[in-house]
Amino acid sequence: MTMRKVYDSLRKSSRGQYLLLGFCIFLSVLLMTSFALMYYGPTVQEFLPEGGDTRKMASLLLAVTAVGCFLFTVYASSLFFRYKSREYGVLMALGMQKKALRRLLFQELLLLTAAASLLGFACSVPVSFFIWKLFELFIISNEQMAYHFGWTGFLPGILFGTAMVCALGLAGKKFINRSNIMEILRTQQKSEMVKEIKSWTFPVGCILMVLGVLLGSGLSQFVANIWKINLPSVFYLVYLLSLYGIYLLLLSIVAQNRTRKNKKKYYANLVSISLMRFTAKATTRNMCVIVLLLFVCCFSVFYGTQYTMAPGLLYDGSGKAFAMHYPAKETQIETQIGSDEIEDTALRYQIQVTDFAEADAANLVISYHRRDFNEDGTRYLDLYSDREKAALFIPETAYQAATGKEVSVLAGHYKAVLTADFHEFFDFADGLKEAMNPDTGESFPLVFDGKLENNTLAQMSKPFLYVVNQADYEIMTQGLDTEYQEHLVFFNVTDLENSYDFAKDLLGQYVSACSARSDHIGNWDIWEQKLADSAGEQYGYEGGCNLSIENPLLLSDWKYAPQFQILTVQDRMQLISVYVMLSLYIFIISIAAVSVMCYVRSISVANDNQALFVSLSRLGAGRAYQRKVLKNQLARIFQYPAVIGCGLGYLFSFVMEYFNDGKLVKAEVTAMGLLAVIIAGVAAVLYVVYRYAAKKAEEIVGI
Repeated sequence: MTMRKVYDSLRKSSRGQYLLLGFCIFLSVLLMTSFALMYYGPTVQEFLPEGGDTRKMASLLLAVTAVGCFLFTVYASSLFFRYKSREYGVLMALGMQKKALRRLLFQELLLLTAAASLLGFACSVPVSFFIWKLFELFIISNEQMAYHFGWTGFLPGILFGTAMVCALGLAGKKFINRSNIMEILRTQQKSEMVKEIKSWTFPVGCILMVLGVLLGSGLSQFVANIWKINLPSVFYLVYLLSLYGIYLLLLSIVAQNRTRKNKKKYYANLVSISLMRFTAKATTRNMCVIVLLLFVCCFSVFYGTQYTMAPGLLYDGSGKAFAMHYPAKETQIETQIGSDEIEDTALRYQIQVTDFAEADAANLVISYHRRDFNEDGTRYLDLYSDREKAALFIPETAYQAATGKEVSVLAGHYKAVLTADFHEFFDFADGLKEAMNPDTGESFPLVFDGKLENNTLAQMSKPFLYVVNQADYEIMTQGLDTEYQEHLVFFNVTDLENSYDFAKDLLGQYVSACSARSDHIGNWDIWEQKLADSAGEQYGYEGGCNLSIENPLLLSDWKYAPQFQILTVQDRMQLISVYVMLSLYIFIISIAAVSVMCYVRSISVANDNQALFVSLSRLGAGRAYQRKVLKNQLARIFQYPAVIGCGLGYLFSFVMEYFNDGKLVKAEVTAMGLLAVIIAGVAAVLYVVYRYAAKKAEEIVGI
């Protein structure tokens, strides 16, 4: 028999290991590339604001995806080399040189990686299309949300595949460069030195794990509120405490035993207790990766649900379902739509307009207290802005017209209109001290008289929209040029759910009637523009915002965007669905990686301990006892990481929400409840994988 035939025979016996490694590479490339195809596709890129936090978070999630896929593929390769050791040891014993073995190994790895990667690339397009369509069933589907993948998405997949080739090549080189035959032959039989794990490991691990989360999520907000200090980005390395705590905790769970005091129980479970200790470090490292992936699962789901529960996405009934505000000159000089156009459009769509109301508002220059960063961004400063920007003021009657609710404001006082979940950190509802008429220069001191919650009105002005006494309003706006005035329109319809086409048509008319004086981005301020022009400086928020109904960001980036709730619910859900889809896709990738790692580790436990179970049979151990020993080992692989990973993810989400503003609002409580349901679903998935892995493991050990 030639050496080649010997090699082919040995390779056939380990065909399962080739399939396992190939499957891991295929799955990693598939998940990575399909995610990148969607993320870099025209549809997603058009919806994600350039340089925005969501784009940064999506890029971070893409990086996390790559790391997760890379880790579990590298782990699968370590098992591959572990089982490859026996056949290579045989070949070296028969006289084959390391040079020849190295060449054979590299050829196999290159061929296997290339074939699996190409198959992953080929399947990534249909898989991304299928997942996109699946999300459309549950979220939203229209022409703007049509599936388009970007060719740029193949680049991360190619880079990932290249990195896998390099990593496997280095691992293969390290494997083949072992100095002696016996070390290679004994690779599968090697066990770790059993060392005593100190009793303090468990409590210290728990403390560090929780402390890292609490410090990382809450300390920055605490010192900002108490000492007005903005902690640098390097501070967030404190999360490494949690990582080290996870390692200590798992090492303690795996390598320590707390039944020694109960001698009867200890000796009755001696085999089960001792078995995992011989691979404690390897098992702990494996569990750490699983814990981190489960943490990513929980966080990605929670991050995605935050968008679906963002304020203003659903009609809360606090005001009229349709609201518009635009410069008063648009009505006086141009032909901006009014009651006649609204009624005519409603008639065409067989919609009945109700509760129609109009009102006027004025932009007055404000002096107010606020909080901001210092120049180097290290501290928060409580500042007094004296006539640096303008804000929108309305009288009591206008508030009643907008909301249908009566409000009374004392003379010389004001009420601030806030969103339902407003967090007072940078802006204070009671911070306004005076308002100035920009044309007459007359100032009017004002005193805080309470808060009002209305998402529609609150979004019309920054930092707040202010409601004042009717008589005060008339005095404050006397002599004010129409340049600083705005016109407000509010109304309801009888059939809101079926008013989408009407609202879309009305939006088109509204945009078409706008002139250049309405073409401003959301942060534009008329008084800041005046000050910049007077000083001969460039105003940072100057410029238009592409007034076109084809612009998917029009309703979120335009200062004078109308608030038609039916459009908010359905059109903005397109943007939200993109965020949710990216987050849920990370969840799918992470849970897939966790399932594969747990299954592979379970099979590894069964293969490594075949001889042990043969010995147990010869010593008279029954099948029930052997099955109990095996299942105890496999259960730990699933249970410990699941409890720690999901628990840590839930704790992190809770702490992040609570320390954000020191309270939990209704939407946040709902999100926490939803996260608990998702965790239960994760547990169900892992249980199914455990049952399947246990069945396969029993077949391997011959139970």
